[in-house]
Amino acid sequence: MRRPFTLLVSAVLVFVAACGDDSSGVTSTVPTSIDVAGLTEDIDALIDVTEQIRGLEFLVEPVITIVSADELAERVRLQIEEDLEPDDLAVSQRLYEILGLLDGTIDLGQAYLDLYAEQVGGYYDHETGEMVIMGGSELSALSRSIVVHELVHALTDQQYGFAGLSDELWDNGEYERVSAISALAEGDATYYQLVYLETLPTEEQIEAVTESMNVDTTVMDSLPTWFAEDLTFPYDSGFGFVDRLITDGELVAVNQAYELLPMTTEQILHPEKYYLREEGLPVQIPAFELPGYTVFEEGGFGEWNARLFLMHGISDGDALVAAAGWGGDRYRLYWQGDSECIDDCAGPVAFVYRYTGDTPRDAQEFYDALWRSADSIMSVGSAHNAGGGVTTFTGGDDFAYLRLSGEDVLFIVADDPAAGQALVAGLTG
Repeated sequence: MRRPFTLLVSAVLVFVAACGDDSSGVTSTVPTSIDVAGLTEDIDALIDVTEQIRGLEFLVEPVITIVSADELAERVRLQIEEDLEPDDLAVSQRLYEILGLLDGTIDLGQAYLDLYAEQVGGYYDHETGEMVIMGGSELSALSRSIVVHELVHALTDQQYGFAGLSDELWDNGEYERVSAISALAEGDATYYQLVYLETLPTEEQIEAVTESMNVDTTVMDSLPTWFAEDLTFPYDSGFGFVDRLITDGELVAVNQAYELLPMTTEQILHPEKYYLREEGLPVQIPAFELPGYTVFEEGGFGEWNARLFLMHGISDGDALVAAAGWGGDRYRLYWQGDSECIDDCAGPVAFVYRYTGDTPRDAQEFYDALWRSADSIMSVGSAHNAGGGVTTFTGGDDFAYLRLSGEDVLFIVADDPAAGQALVAGLTG
């Protein structure tokens, strides 16, 4: 599913994919008291060590800009504000409220701004070709490991060119494939960031861990847990994916993964699916025009998004088991709003989701977990078994409908009951 902004930034200790350009060298916008020449020597050394541990060589020397913590936070804010689209935010805000992910007290746009300004440790702006790293008069052990993380991104992108493909897929609405590629890239960079840290003296390793533990997490702690889970997915799950590749086939297996990219988050979560090249099953939602609404977005949700967004009302373990039988899916998001809006983009939304399990049992497990989650955190009232594999929800502010048929699960939710009922009639009649 598309996020309401396209800027990819990093959390502390983990970085989003960097891309090389035709420039070279190190620049600095930090206070004049910083020894820029000294930092340049440090970064030159880090470039050499990154090439050694990753087993690749730079085609073009990367550009790295060193900035202060305050400037880094301000740069991140400005870039996110530039990428935020009012209609994307409005639709996502309302959808997340209907799904029970937000309670109406959190402004989604402000939450993203505050979270990334707090957690960012650096970022790569693919439009300017600038890799921005926070630093002081000298680079700490943690900062040096962050530079290595970014340099791994630059190396792999120069060698395999995945960033351009990700941009193309994003423009085509193939967000699930972008998530899978991002997880490979982040897992790769995180793995070798840790390899680098293990080469440091014990006291510097302790210094890096201590610095990372002292990072301010006030904003993250104040938000629902799914924010942090979604932020860290490409790093945590991507690391597990890359670790499995290296265990089975050493470094060559990781390099080969850039030639034969993962297609789904299911392949990231279950590497054996990647080995089998098991793609998502083709799933379609019948065409239906909802009066007064436009189709805002349509695409594949994927195993990760299904687990994160649709089953947030149950335990993580139950959600993991329920989503593990994912075979394929499709969603469609309707919106009654103005795509030309600037400030006030509010408008009702309706969400249709069709899930296909690998087996009827997988679909049954997903169906059961989804109605329990909806009953727990969505404002749709109480669940009632209507027979024939259908669950209806009554007595709530919002509308929800759930149907199980063989390997398929159909879920419809809307903040306007009339719209929800029209969708049920149009898609099941």
